[in-house]
Amino acid sequence: MIRYVGLFLTFAFSHAAEKPVQLVVMDPLSLPLSCSCVEGVGQRRYDKLGDHLSKVLGRSINLTFEESLDLALRRIRATPDFIIGKDAMVSFDSKRLKLQVTPIAALTDRTGSLTHRGVFIVRTKDPARRLSDLSGRKVMLGPEEEAETHQAAKAALRKAQLAKSASLEVAGAVDSGALALTDGEVDSAVVPEYLPPLLVGCEKLSEGSVRILSKTPPVSGVRLFQTNVADDALVKRVMEEVTGLDKRKDLLIALESAKGFVKIPDHLGWLDWRGPDRRGQALTLPKQLPKALKKIWSTKLTGPAVAGPAVTEKWVIIPDKNREGTKDLFRCLDVTDGSEVWRLEYEADREMDYSNSPRATPVVHDGLVYLLGALGDLHCLRIETGEVVWKTNYYREYGGKLLPWGSSAPPLIVAEKLIINPGAPSASLVALDRKNGSLIWKSSGHAAAYSAFVEGEFGGLQQIVGYDSASLGGWDPATGKRLWQHVPTEGADFNVTTPLIYGSQLLLATENNGTRMHRFAKNGQPVDEPAIVNPALAPDTCSPVIVGDRVFATAYGEMYCLDLKNNLKTVWVKEDDIFYDHSNVIGGNGRVLVWTQSGDLLLLDAAANKFSSLSRMRPFGDGKVDSMSHPAIVGNRIYLRGPSEIACFQLSKD
Repeated sequence: MIRYVGLFLTFAFSHAAEKPVQLVVMDPLSLPLSCSCVEGVGQRRYDKLGDHLSKVLGRSINLTFEESLDLALRRIRATPDFIIGKDAMVSFDSKRLKLQVTPIAALTDRTGSLTHRGVFIVRTKDPARRLSDLSGRKVMLGPEEEAETHQAAKAALRKAQLAKSASLEVAGAVDSGALALTDGEVDSAVVPEYLPPLLVGCEKLSEGSVRILSKTPPVSGVRLFQTNVADDALVKRVMEEVTGLDKRKDLLIALESAKGFVKIPDHLGWLDWRGPDRRGQALTLPKQLPKALKKIWSTKLTGPAVAGPAVTEKWVIIPDKNREGTKDLFRCLDVTDGSEVWRLEYEADREMDYSNSPRATPVVHDGLVYLLGALGDLHCLRIETGEVVWKTNYYREYGGKLLPWGSSAPPLIVAEKLIINPGAPSASLVALDRKNGSLIWKSSGHAAAYSAFVEGEFGGLQQIVGYDSASLGGWDPATGKRLWQHVPTEGADFNVTTPLIYGSQLLLATENNGTRMHRFAKNGQPVDEPAIVNPALAPDTCSPVIVGDRVFATAYGEMYCLDLKNNLKTVWVKEDDIFYDHSNVIGGNGRVLVWTQSGDLLLLDAAANKFSSLSRMRPFGDGKVDSMSHPAIVGNRIYLRGPSEIACFQLSKD
């Protein structure tokens, strides 16, 4: 953007009763950081927003406009309460300065979009007509902190599969590339989509001298961040006001925005096994499905459909296998069109039951993704680039025996620890530093099971809870000390299903011991006898979900609905061959979505007192599907894995 170096403005709104609220603005389209050359573009009046907040909060609002967080902190000589700026820029600066920030709201632009794109520009008479025409030519990317002109531009070039790699340079400022282009120093430059008209308006570019060749994938746009010094009460009040601006036309005009700020969801994507907190919940499940799901895109895969995807705002991470079954593949796809951005590939050639394809859903956290193969290979990668940060193998590093069905439990993130289950006598459960893979603690015990671990507070103690081959257990996250062991009364289970946290209790469902709810004593120990039991629902692989006061799961050709309020009494049972093999169930919004191994997708009314299928369809057609992969749901999109592809569908018409 066109920035005036050293420009600094502070607006103080006088209310002397309390300490002023410090708000740093880094939005390049704010008036003090942009220009007024093009009417209605790049003239966001945050001073008017500050005035509004000052009046409703009864406190002074100090607005500081700067192009970087470094300069802003030097000006105010304190940690601000809030920051408004491009997501990538604020994140980049705050990490470098070790300032803790959390995005809490996103600003809509005039079209209602929450994202930004970069554009590849070339001189008007340049012969290039598509991105691939930049093969072997000089391209100037934007600064590293400008995601839409740097990281997204690199992704676009990878997708274009240039015959010869472009020669890449990096601009020192966001408009430097455009100037270098007009001076003939490079063949193409990547700048923010909003920038060319402003450069023409302020006469840094001649009108008609450049044209847009291509656009980059979208990245997160301008956001409101809170810092660690903003108290909860203040954050709540500010959020109430900024997310209510859609009723203030004057402020929408001032901010060049369609709807003002909107709240950012607590979980931006499907980042783990069974989604947020491993509960199998998707609050955006629609009340009805259309007669047929609209396919947005699909991408061919080569391995068996075992593990499901993780999905972020930008990327889809899907485990796969090469056709020969000799290598693990993990593909990163562009969420907008399914094109491959990067892949991880390594040797993994050993036969086992249900194929040797990866079983574990990728786990995404704070810019890193953790990938586990069936043979115990664990990699930590930077999700933006696919760069391997660290790697290990459960069995070579810690001992233990490879399970007949392979390593299946996705790693669990607890604060800065990554919890894994090698199942070795001296390392049954292990905690690694999630950033570098170094050992923090290891806990001796039994061989591993297949189930995912969860974390929660039980009986007043924070615990890691999960299965090993012989029992259910709880571990201290800080030390790895095993706190308790529970051996079921009806013999050992395969221990595939995931424990489900229900308040301060734990719901278990396994093939030999049925479904039961366990309470905990005040010392953090489980009461040995379950509080309530239903022996009829006994799934071997289907992890249950809770919707309202009801439990749903499938087992051996039947689907069950149990009543939590009435001692887990069976409300209804539905027999159908589609429920015989593995099923994945997802709850939310009064609905239950079922994805069966046979490729049937059903939407059920969770409140109905009999099996009530609101929709039933086969998104991949009537052929053989055989998909054990857990779906991912993000907003109005569902990501399903079929026999030879992963596809993104629209869940509802809206």
